[in-house]
Amino acid sequence: IRRQRQMCIRYRVVGATVILQDVTRLRRFDELKNDLVATVAHEFRTPLTSLRMALHLVTEGVVGPVTEKQADLLFAAREDCERLQGIVDDLLDLSRIQAGQLQLELRRVPAEVLVDAALEAQRAAAEERGVRLSGQVALDVAPVDVDPDRLGLVLGNLVGNAVKHTPMGGEVEVRVSRDARGVRFEVRDTGEGIAVEQQARIFEKFYRAPGAPAGGAGLGLSIAKDIVQAHGGDIGVVSAPGQGSTFWFTLPRREEPGPERA
Repeated sequence: IRRQRQMCIRYRVVGATVILQDVTRLRRFDELKNDLVATVAHEFRTPLTSLRMALHLVTEGVVGPVTEKQADLLFAAREDCERLQGIVDDLLDLSRIQAGQLQLELRRVPAEVLVDAALEAQRAAAEERGVRLSGQVALDVAPVDVDPDRLGLVLGNLVGNAVKHTPMGGEVEVRVSRDARGVRFEVRDTGEGIAVEQQARIFEKFYRAPGAPAGGAGLGLSIAKDIVQAHGGDIGVVSAPGQGSTFWFTLPRREEPGPERA
């Protein structure tokens, strides 16, 4: 529904126009698109799993000896398969979220456990790029009520992106602290930073910033936003070109049980 005021030549309001637009077809097109994405992702999963297994067996020499040149080619193929698997997983997560099927299994988890897991998962990639990793959790931060798998995906995505965009000799730091709304997670890097106009779109589905490394579908941050919001939190970024980036998200303060009455 759009409303528009009608002005006369003396700039007085003399009426109003109300425009109604039927968006049924647009919503149907959106549903069909979501169904197509989910179907394609499911159809890719089975053959991709078989392909990954076959490459693993050949690379490890299970079916016979492999030359050095063959091993290099197989390793590159296996990396591409892992990249495709990540895209398929993102598409499946996206389809579940859009269908309202994102189920959270909440558990009380120390923030240190989440941070340590995210850093450990990216340690090999960081060492390969010459990037230092560190984590710091404030002493007054209480355990958080989260789905550890889902929130681990969020934190892992933010740390992984930070490592990719930080040059050799740089640093990626994860900090957790209390704030007025609950608990605040921050992933800081010393990378190239993000332009203001890109920050406004960076959490959109399928958005890829100019010059972004190849290998993804532009879904990671969109999925991270949906997962954080499903936990009742918020997510954002503070950045400037040449000054690094800080991606942050907050989780609401957990409810403490009240005193029992006699």
